[in-house]
Amino acid sequence: MKLADLTGRPTEWLRGAGPMNEIVISSRVRLARNVAGYPFLSRCSPEQRGEIAAMLQEVLLAAPLAGETLYVNVLTAGESDRQLLVERQLISRQLAEGSGARGVAVSGDETVAVMVNEEDHLRIQVLR
Repeated sequence: MKLADLTGRPTEWLRGAGPMNEIVISSRVRLARNVAGYPFLSRCSPEQRGEIAAMLQEVLLAAPLAGETLYVNVLTAGESDRQLLVERQLISRQLAEGSGARGVAVSGDETVAVMVNEEDHLRIQVLR
């Protein structure tokens, strides 16, 4: 899956086809975690941030998220790609505008997004 694949279809939560869709547009649950053996992100060196990002990218691409998994290296992504991810609520503005090694894994149906090196090492969100 490529980032361009997201632009050709509406995201799940925008379709408004779920139960009580006349009242609830979306619900989001987030879980933040840090990787054992590494300092909190605010204390990580650039090298440690790079190690965390590389390690988590490998793990997330192997994880069984819903459908095919897309991993976006936010550090190298263009401004319009980062803006698309923010607008679709797949990443935070903080991750989009941050610095250093960071990324996001997105499930094929866009209901699961796992941000890497945002405020914590790992921020998992489910959006329905």
